[in-house]
Amino acid sequence: MLRKTLLTFSVSLGTILAQNAPQGQQATDFKGVVQKNRAPVSNDVLRVKFPKPTEGKLKNGMALMVLEDHRSPTIDVEISMPASSLNNPRELAGLPDATTALLRLGTKTRTSLQIASTLQELGASLGAGIGEKTASFRFTTLSENLDQVLDLLADLMFNPSFPQDELDKWKDRQLSQLQQIRAQPAFLGQERFFAVMYPNDNRSIVVPTPESIRKITRDMIVDYYNQNFRPEGGRVAVSGDISAKEIAAKLDKTLGTWKGSAPKPPELPLPGAIAEKKIYLINRPNSVQSSVYIGNLAIDRLNPDYIPVMVMNHVLGGGPASRLFRNIREEKGYTYGISSGFSASHYINYFVLQTSVRTEVTGPALVEIFKEMRDIRDRPVPADELGLAKRAMVANFALSTESSATGLRNATMIKEYGLPADYWDTYPERISKVTAEDVQRVAKKYIPGDNAQIIVIGDAPKIEAELAKFGPIEKWDSDGHLVK
Repeated sequence: MLRKTLLTFSVSLGTILAQNAPQGQQATDFKGVVQKNRAPVSNDVLRVKFPKPTEGKLKNGMALMVLEDHRSPTIDVEISMPASSLNNPRELAGLPDATTALLRLGTKTRTSLQIASTLQELGASLGAGIGEKTASFRFTTLSENLDQVLDLLADLMFNPSFPQDELDKWKDRQLSQLQQIRAQPAFLGQERFFAVMYPNDNRSIVVPTPESIRKITRDMIVDYYNQNFRPEGGRVAVSGDISAKEIAAKLDKTLGTWKGSAPKPPELPLPGAIAEKKIYLINRPNSVQSSVYIGNLAIDRLNPDYIPVMVMNHVLGGGPASRLFRNIREEKGYTYGISSGFSASHYINYFVLQTSVRTEVTGPALVEIFKEMRDIRDRPVPADELGLAKRAMVANFALSTESSATGLRNATMIKEYGLPADYWDTYPERISKVTAEDVQRVAKKYIPGDNAQIIVIGDAPKIEAELAKFGPIEKWDSDGHLVK
């Protein structure tokens, strides 16, 4: 999934890969893939049950979820609060990340060096973040050091000093990185992709502008923190080597008097698919590769088609046995890697395919990609190929049940999205029930065809004529300016 993580900036969006396709032969062989065994799917696997966390409330009203796991003497804690970086004014796009970065860089009693030294001595990690739906504090510690880490956490949460000298250094680093990233095709592709998908709101912001970084002041950071890091409606999720009763008592001691509510969530509806095909060519002179992003707006997380879509994508571009990988890499040798996927959350709903190919094969690679997109829409998936995909997905899911962190994350997702209580218990069974007809139906619905949005970053004079065969072209330079 293509996430906005090029810098420390993040609007917490998330992405992946895929798109349209003209006619061609069906990729039903498994050339390049050695299948030594079939992933086992027994009835026991289909009936797997995640351990359920103990649930309760803290004295300050925050929900508490605790999943005990005494196999390792470690504890993971996430304190999440309702807040959104998408609420932030566009002209101050770097403010959420400035706030979370400086939280670790000083309190009224500790310098950034002392904080880092303490965490190193305790063998702990501690951080803060804010995304599209929540702000959070997270830490991992050895069980024996929990009290000391909680003391440090309380100092960071309730006594942050947001030192001016640390803010100045942070701004200098970000401005330097903003200059460097325009040499990276991955950044140029993400910048244009999100601008195309969400042109009129904060979801289009991959990184702040230099101007928005320069505008940030310490007073703005203090105000932003006070407005957004508030517990009402929040949740504490704990997994590891501690009982629910013991951690509740410790958290009540640390957080018991913490009060306040955060701003309302942003009103950003999920838009429908873009209707017309278009190519966005970003000139990167002398590039030896063309970086390709193909996608459109697609499915939301609560759509009943979500699981069939995940199965369909596994066939199309979800790994080394997928059609895209076998064709574009193994058979044609155009790339080292290619994949596709969906991002579906409260505010994000797109499908995207991403790859990089040699400049001279840009056109042929697009022909093959579009062929695979069309094929999965127009022809039923053969039974053996579908069976392989479903077995792999179920087996991977079964392996994930070994992790208490995964179990707790899945439990919090049920709360976050209002999913049925048995959602994960029945997940393998629902994967196994997906049919070839389901796969074709959702492919027609969510894999773009004549409305594909195609972003290509490369040496424009060498590839423009080839790209023109696939649709109308809009040209951009590497500074993010439209070329007239």
